Amino acid sequence: MQTTGAQDQSHYIALITGIKGNVLLMKTGKPGFEKAIWGTQLFKGDQVKTEINSEVSLTFSDGTIIKLPSGRIFEVSGENPTSPAVSGNVRRVTSSMMADMSVLTTKKDNKKDAGALAGVRGVVTEEPIELTSPSNTLIKTDRPSFTWVPRKPFDKFVVNLYNSRGLVWSNKVSESTLKFPAAEKALEPGETYFWNVEGEDLLDNKKSASYKFSVLSFEKSKEIKDQEALIRKTFDNDSDSSSLHSFLGAFYLNQGLLQDAINEFEIISGMNPDAPLPHEILGSLYSDVGNKDKAIEELQKALLIAKSKEK
Repeated sequence: MQTTGAQDQSHYIALITGIKGNVLLMKTGKPGFEKAIWGTQLFKGDQVKTEINSEVSLTFSDGTIIKLPSGRIFEVSGENPTSPAVSGNVRRVTSSMMADMSVLTTKKDNKKDAGALAGVRGVVTEEPIELTSPSNTLIKTDRPSFTWVPRKPFDKFVVNLYNSRGLVWSNKVSESTLKFPAAEKALEPGETYFWNVEGEDLLDNKKSASYKFSVLSFEKSKEIKDQEALIRKTFDNDSDSSSLHSFLGAFYLNQGLLQDAINEFEIISGMNPDAPLPHEILGSLYSDVGNKDKAIEELQKALLIAKSKEK
């Protein structure tokens, strides 16, 4: 997160949650404008400037979102964020949506990121088969696909699925992915499952570690769908909106839908290649789901971007 040391992180006024084109930022007390990046916290006196064919979305802590069109300079104040300069480009989000956004307002420290990277490296072990999805997450579907990464060639793979009562089913495939078998019953809502993969070849068989995931209950699934619909409606379901993906990603993360959160922050990182924060969040998420290689990769990207901005 881009911040200034003299400012209290608990009193940010707004976040940059959407950027298109060339948007500049001048932090209070610093000379000159610099390129603005997604996820930056804004404080009183900061100025945001949009150049030709550019726009920026600012999400204020009171739930107001303004979209500043091209050719404008907006100074952040402690007053009502709406103004004639942004009339007609104002949205409001609910308090629950803003509560989810706390993931984007947590202070980031590059030294801590370096420590996290070292910690992830320290626990990486070379498994013969690494499960990738679903892993340590809630899922919305009752017929998920399964994916994994073999560290050596195998002739066949056996996918085993268990619940608390024992083996649910076992399927053999030749690829490193398995669509939910059509002949098997859908998974039970609210149930927790475990799965592993056995690799078979002529000389030896190897088995992965077992990972777990849980299927949303009927009640929770309805809550999730209702909130998803509200978020999408707020942003007109605009797939090009970083703000839409920001709110969806934060919501999924706080609900434990980690793979869905990963998908959203991957989109955000692609839209905002100069921002380290999406990679920091992805590094944490990949670590949580057990994908240590991807966690290291994302944290390395975050550190490289952050260091390039310190020069």
